[in-house]
Amino acid sequence: MRNFHAIFLLFALFLGSCSQNPGSKKDQTDTIQVSSVKEDELKAGEPEFPLNSITIDFMSYWTYHDQYVKLYRDFTATDEKDKSIKKEDFLLALTTGKYLPLLIHTKDSTTNYKLIKIPAKLLKDIGGVVADYAKTQLGYFRMEGKPVPKFVFKDVNGIKYSSDEARGKIILFKCWFIKCVACVKEMPELNELVQKYKNRKDILFVSLAIDDKKALQDFLSKTKFDYAVIPNQEKYMAERLKVRQYPAHFLIDKNGILVKTVQNATETAEILEKLVSQ
Repeated sequence: MRNFHAIFLLFALFLGSCSQNPGSKKDQTDTIQVSSVKEDELKAGEPEFPLNSITIDFMSYWTYHDQYVKLYRDFTATDEKDKSIKKEDFLLALTTGKYLPLLIHTKDSTTNYKLIKIPAKLLKDIGGVVADYAKTQLGYFRMEGKPVPKFVFKDVNGIKYSSDEARGKIILFKCWFIKCVACVKEMPELNELVQKYKNRKDILFVSLAIDDKKALQDFLSKTKFDYAVIPNQEKYMAERLKVRQYPAHFLIDKNGILVKTVQNATETAEILEKLVSQ
């Protein structure tokens, strides 16, 4: 288990996120170029990247994964024989640790992934972390379209938030903790999002933190963050929202139904824009 945990932390590093352990700090990786085929040379249904270029070693695969594998998005999926399969079945296959998701070229704005068996030389290194990532995404996917677990929160300023009182409003949850570097790094972008919708009284920006009230107040005295900040929410996040990596963002519609769970501020902004335009 210790070896797997070490690999998992390395995995979190490449995703630019933080593990569930509040004591770990992971910085966002610099963008690294992955060898790709020129756009005009590709045909629909062909891989965006040659398989042998992204499976040279552990590093080459996770460079690709960090930049191009976004399984929380909507996408079409195919199995090894190019047969269309449901997203849930695709994620289930990935949880076995035997496959990797290969990005397939499309001629429109849709995203397509294909199941490809992990080369034997990399199976031991990345099979477990691919499986773990897929389990997280599968859990989130199965929560979509269902009511978010009921909540009653009080933020660091004593303001109350509850699922009953929030009916009729769009809710954004950001799950984080102070020592999560990726969580803190995205705060300026999230502040811009709050400012963009500051005149919308039907949108609530709420952050759920692992840390206690005193630690958060000290943090907020030095770092600007415009979300409401709720302390001591590790149990709710882990047990009710099934959060395994941070940051995690939950977008909830006006009926209290989970629309999407994403991993960063940019994706949050995109989903929110779709929600408010409905």
